[in-house]
Amino acid sequence: MDSQTWAHQASRRIECSAKVVMDYMADLDALGRWSLGCFDTQTVEPGLVVGTSLFDGGQTHVSVELLAEQGLIRYWVGSATKRTPRISAMVQALDDDSCVLIMLATRSADMDENRWLRLQRCHETELDLIQAQLHSAA
Repeated sequence: MDSQTWAHQASRRIECSAKVVMDYMADLDALGRWSLGCFDTQTVEPGLVVGTSLFDGGQTHVSVELLAEQGLIRYWVGSATKRTPRISAMVQALDDDSCVLIMLATRSADMDENRWLRLQRCHETELDLIQAQLHSAA
């Protein structure tokens, strides 16, 4: 591996309450509207979706672990039978009507440098999509 970087963090201020943002980020149907690597999600079973990568058409399965008291959502990513918690979203209230949304990605051991750099750029764009979608709905 070329990079010594094993995690990437990006954030945006969202002009919505922390609860609204938490609910949106935990919604697996909404995930299919902003995740470039898991677009157009389809329910496989309750709590598990499969989406399509806009890059290569590959299929990714995702389930969500919601830790509301900590303002944390963990996305378990992989196949229908084996997923790991590689992506997290954290929501920190600033006041009643705004919050900071932080996305954290961890690099898997088999991820090459190009794929890792693309994931980092995607998270920046995905945060822009999330912010725009939430602001237009508000």
